[in-house]
Amino acid sequence: MSELIILIYRLLTSLIVWPLSLAVRNHPNFKNTISQRLALTMPPRPAGDLIWFHGASLGEIKALAGLIETLKQQMPQTLICLSAMTATGRQAAMDIKGVDIVMPQPFDVRRIMKRYMCHLAPKALVIAETEIWPNMIMAAGASHVPVIIINARLSTKAFKRYLYVKPLIRHLLAYTRILAMGSRDYLRFKALGADNVSQAGNIKFDAVTKLKGERADTLKKELAIGNRPVFIAGSIRSGEEALVVASIEEIRKNIPEVFCIVAPRHHDRISFVTCAATDRGMTWSLRSEGAADADILILDTTGELFDFYGLSTVAFVGGSLVKSGGQNPLEPIAWSVPTLHGPHMDNFLWAMEVVGEFTITVRDESELAREAVSIISHPELYRPKAEMARDALDHAKGATKTYCNEIMKIISY
Repeated sequence: MSELIILIYRLLTSLIVWPLSLAVRNHPNFKNTISQRLALTMPPRPAGDLIWFHGASLGEIKALAGLIETLKQQMPQTLICLSAMTATGRQAAMDIKGVDIVMPQPFDVRRIMKRYMCHLAPKALVIAETEIWPNMIMAAGASHVPVIIINARLSTKAFKRYLYVKPLIRHLLAYTRILAMGSRDYLRFKALGADNVSQAGNIKFDAVTKLKGERADTLKKELAIGNRPVFIAGSIRSGEEALVVASIEEIRKNIPEVFCIVAPRHHDRISFVTCAATDRGMTWSLRSEGAADADILILDTTGELFDFYGLSTVAFVGGSLVKSGGQNPLEPIAWSVPTLHGPHMDNFLWAMEVVGEFTITVRDESELAREAVSIISHPELYRPKAEMARDALDHAKGATKTYCNEIMKIISY
């Protein structure tokens, strides 16, 4: 059965790759990368041993940063190639100390992946989290390149989807060393037929950015916030814009001096925030245009959200009032900021297992406003819980060393 599925997959990917290339060539994630994705042009490959790391997007690349830097310290002569699907992921990869080659993820076509394996000749292929690309993994196996999935996780949705093609997944996992982030993920990979799997912890706890208190202070002065309380809604997703703006309207009725910040997860949703604000008679300004006296500051820049959490009195983590799986609650928690989120945190259960008892769940915009007002009005009541959340985060760290040792052990064979 697995051979038939593989044959069909290889045939389909070979057929659709060319029309797909034409269709996505102007998409921000694919623009100016099609030639490399098709293996028509290849990145320069310096001499020396090389490890190929792959992460889908910004979140996975940020999680890999500490591991790559640690591994590079242990093996300074080893070249590091890092591929990513998205433009933001590749941009973040360029900022990681120790990365020698940054490239877009090649299309998962047998011929293309075979060319990349021959060109890069990696000592190992290290894949972050849930990126199971059949031709990539099989090309590595055919070239006798060890494949390691680190921080491996399987959501309930992904697990159910993979069960439909279990023979294929079992065949692919036979090539692969799986280091699962948690017990639930370990059991799901075992259920899919993985033999070489163990639980190794979650490097995302280690990947939380180091605090830069001076940066938060600078932002506070730059925006003339002074001693005003700050409410931030970070990484809000499609469908949450009107809910968050409604909450802000209610918060401002109770605490008129509050400084409110909204950070959409995707910039193409900014107009939905501005429309929701305008509909309620609220003023807004964009961060990219400098400081402005408005009811809502919209964060339309990249890479600043973590620092903005640092100047906040209370934070709401988006993607959780609607069924989008939530967003990472660890960034405000790292600052010991009281953290609110909705009930839909399915993609971050690994984080909630550690800090969930110290965060506050709100069901709708009314509860969000009520809890935010309570925290701003009585910060002394919520500060202990926020500090316990930070302590729980600190105690969960340490997986980077485990992953580094596993990779070194595997490539030394």
